[in-house]
Amino acid sequence: MKLLLIDRDSADLSGIRWFLHTYFPGDVTIEISTTINEALQSIQQFEPEVILLNIDLFSNNRLTALYRVLQKHSGTILAMTTEPLFKNALKAIDLQVAHLFVKPIDLEVLKQKLTAISLRTPKAEAVYQEATDESFYDQLFLDSKTSTLETNIHFTMIEPEHSDMFNKLYNWLQQTPIYSSMRIYPLSERIVCLFQTNDIEKDVRTLIKEWRLTSNSSLNIGIYDGEPTTMKNMYTLTKRALRQSFYEGYGHIFYTSKQLKTQPFDPLLTPEEQQLLISSLEDGNIEAVKAFLYRLFNEGIYYEQDDLRIHLTSVLAQIRRFMLKYKLHEKAAIEQNYRQLFHLIIEHPIFYTIQNGIISFTQKLIELAREARMEKRADYVELAIEIIDQQFQESGLSLPYVAHKLGISPNYLSTIFSKKQGLPLKRYLQQVRIHNATKMLVETDFAISEIAYLNGFEDSNYFIKIFKQHIGITPNRYRKT
Repeated sequence: MKLLLIDRDSADLSGIRWFLHTYFPGDVTIEISTTINEALQSIQQFEPEVILLNIDLFSNNRLTALYRVLQKHSGTILAMTTEPLFKNALKAIDLQVAHLFVKPIDLEVLKQKLTAISLRTPKAEAVYQEATDESFYDQLFLDSKTSTLETNIHFTMIEPEHSDMFNKLYNWLQQTPIYSSMRIYPLSERIVCLFQTNDIEKDVRTLIKEWRLTSNSSLNIGIYDGEPTTMKNMYTLTKRALRQSFYEGYGHIFYTSKQLKTQPFDPLLTPEEQQLLISSLEDGNIEAVKAFLYRLFNEGIYYEQDDLRIHLTSVLAQIRRFMLKYKLHEKAAIEQNYRQLFHLIIEHPIFYTIQNGIISFTQKLIELAREARMEKRADYVELAIEIIDQQFQESGLSLPYVAHKLGISPNYLSTIFSKKQGLPLKRYLQQVRIHNATKMLVETDFAISEIAYLNGFEDSNYFIKIFKQHIGITPNRYRKT
C-alpha cells in the first residue's frame, strides 16, 4: 500500500510514519508532504493509494489546486482536523473522506482503517486482485452501448450491515448452496451478484435469512428491475437504490424502480431555528429538541443524505455553544462524547441512530447544565447576554428581571457584567435595541413610534433621545441619510 501523509507538522507525520512502519500488518510505503506544492508533486509522482491529510490546510477558498486534485483522486482519502468544527465537516463531506480524525489521532483506529482498506484494492469501487473476469469490471465502470445480461440473469448488489464483515460475507457467498447459480464480484464496500434465477426475490430473501443465522447481522440487497441497459447504468441505479438504507436501516430489499424522491432542503440552520434550539436547551425542553429532529424524518418525505449530515453538524454547533456556556467541555468524558457524536453524524450509515445519539447526548447536557446552575458554575454574563438577545423587544426587560431569571442578585449581576463587558447591563441593552432599530429604519417603512415600540421603548420621545445619544443624530435624520 502506498500512503501519502500531508500536514505542516512534520513531527506529527514522522510519528505516524514510525507507528505504521512498526505496527501496520503488511507492506506499506509512506511519503510525507509538509507543503501544498510538495503534496501536488507527490500525488503526481508517488501515485498514493491512500492519502491522510490535515483538512485545516484549506482556507475558505476551496478552489485550490490541491483541493481540485483531491476531488479527482481515485483512491481513499482520510482526513484529520484540530477542531471538529462545522466548516471542517463540510470540507470532509465535499472531499468524500472515508474517516475524519480529530487530533491527536487515535493510532489504533488509524491502523484499523488502513487494515480494512488493505483488504481490497484502493481504487474507489475497485475489485479484488483475485477477480479474473476483467471484462465485467470494464463494463461496470466504463461506458458501453450494449447490455451484457440475458433475460434470466438479474443484476443485484449486496451490502453488509457492518463493514468489518465484508470479507466474511464474500467468502460465505462462495460457499452458499445457490452459489452455482450466481457470479459474485467484490467492490470496495459492496458485492455485485449476477443471479441466474426465475424467482429473484425468493433467492435474495433466502440469502438475507441465512446470513442473519450465520452472522447475527443483516444485509441490504439492491435489485435492478428496469429495462435492459448497460452494466454501468444498472450499477449506478442499484447503488442509488441502496442509499435508501440511510432512512430504512438494514434487512431490506431495494428495487431500482422504487427510488425515493428527495425534497429540496437547505441544510444550514436559519436564525430562528438556532434560537429555537438554544431556547429549548436553556429551558431543559428535551421534547422540543426531539420534535425539531423528528421533523426531518416524516413518512414519505426524504432529503439528500449529505444535506442532512450538514444540517445535523449545524445543530451540533448550537449544542457546542450550550456546552461552552456551562463549561461542560471541561469534563473529559463529555468532551469525548461530543467528539464521538461528531463522527456519528459524519459517518454512521443510519439516520435514526444518528438522531438518537444527538437526543441522548442533549438530554445528558441538559441535566448537567441544571446541576451547573444550582452550583453557580455557569457563566452568568453570557447567560444574561443571551436573555437580552432573545427578549430585547420586551419593554419590561431590565437588570432586576434578568437577575431574577438567573437566580442571582441584581447587584452581583451588575458587578460581573460591567467587569466583563466594560459597560453596564442597561447600556448594553440600549445598544442592542438601537442596533436593531437602525436596521428597521433602513429596511422598513414603519413609523418611528412603531419602531420604538417594537424595540422595547414604550415612549417614542425617550427612544429618540436614546437613539441620538448612541448614533449622534435623530432616527428620522438617520433614515433620510
